[in-house]
Amino acid sequence: MPVGSAVVIVSHKHRFVFVKTRKTAGTSIEAFLSLHAGDDAIVTPLHEDDDVAGHEPRNWKRLFNPIPEMLSGGALGARAAASDLRRRRAFWNHMPASQIRARIGKGTWDDYFTFCFERDPWEKVVSFYYWQTKNRTARGDRPDFEKWALQRPLPSDWAQYTIDGDVAVDFVGRYESLADDLRTALDRVGLDVPIDLPRVKGQYRSAEDPVELTDRVDARIAKVFAREIAAFGYLDRSAGPAESEATTETGS
Repeated sequence: MPVGSAVVIVSHKHRFVFVKTRKTAGTSIEAFLSLHAGDDAIVTPLHEDDDVAGHEPRNWKRLFNPIPEMLSGGALGARAAASDLRRRRAFWNHMPASQIRARIGKGTWDDYFTFCFERDPWEKVVSFYYWQTKNRTARGDRPDFEKWALQRPLPSDWAQYTIDGDVAVDFVGRYESLADDLRTALDRVGLDVPIDLPRVKGQYRSAEDPVELTDRVDARIAKVFAREIAAFGYLDRSAGPAESEATTETGS
């Protein structure tokens, strides 16, 4: 498996677990946290295209106890755990909370402060589109946004930070209030350092060439991200004006 964006930082020094999600400044947050997480922290590599000064992958390849996953994950889970164990790949790209918990131990997961970030689904999809099509944009053959959004998997990360359908982390910060919510998370673990996030992956969205969010695209985003909209009160843009206002007021 090629090196990809890391998904998790486990800091034993500061007793926290950061679960990375897509298009929420996760790489920037991870690079920042890796500088302060401690020498014994679990820090996986950044994407091979990213070059962030000071980021040091460590402790992500090692032996682990596969039994919890083998018992709970069925035949598929058992094969996956066995394969990772043979390769000593304890932590990997887009690893969900259930497997992070299994590999660091439920006691550690429950004892540490766990957090991630989320983003307005519509903004997240548009950002993901520009990221996914960055090379084709440079070539001048970027696909039509509506066609892409109706046919491609959209970046819902619900499974990353939930277990059995329930939010499994202690805190879900918002991309829309990134600095304040990251400060809240750092204060929870007693990490009193200035927040200085490197800018990574943020240069692909063009303000001069905006995409069009059609009714069909709105409807698909609302369907794919229905759980996030319900859990975090994001505005459902597929609804009519009156229904959208009611959703915002009730936070449902």
